Amino acid sequence: MEIIQERAKPVADDGIDLAKLQRPQAAVPQNDPFARNFGQPKPAQVSSTPAPVVEKPVAPPLPFQYFGRLTENGKTDVFVMRGEELIAVAAGQQIGDYKVEQVADTSISFTYLPMKMKQTLDLQ
Repeated sequence: MEIIQERAKPVADDGIDLAKLQRPQAAVPQNDPFARNFGQPKPAQVSSTPAPVVEKPVAPPLPFQYFGRLTENGKTDVFVMRGEELIAVAAGQQIGDYKVEQVADTSISFTYLPMKMKQTLDLQ
């Protein structure tokens, strides 16, 4: 009878500590000249200049000045001046680039049509 001995597989023990070969995970990316960057900016490449502040467009100042009001037979008309021109205003009226939205006791509300911005003229 023949006894077969099982041979153990050879294990290489070079005395190398494989744990020392592992690269530690860095919290801050390292400057690795061989690292590949596919569109992700490195922290050093992020611009430190603030983005330009875009100001919100503003309608020009109202070209109207309150002139006065006239009440006849229970009807009140409100008058404004535009330069040398005297204009009676009423809600819904369009004067140049402005539309009169509301005529109240204390103010007149206009809309500057090119920018659709509301403006108010105090009546005092």
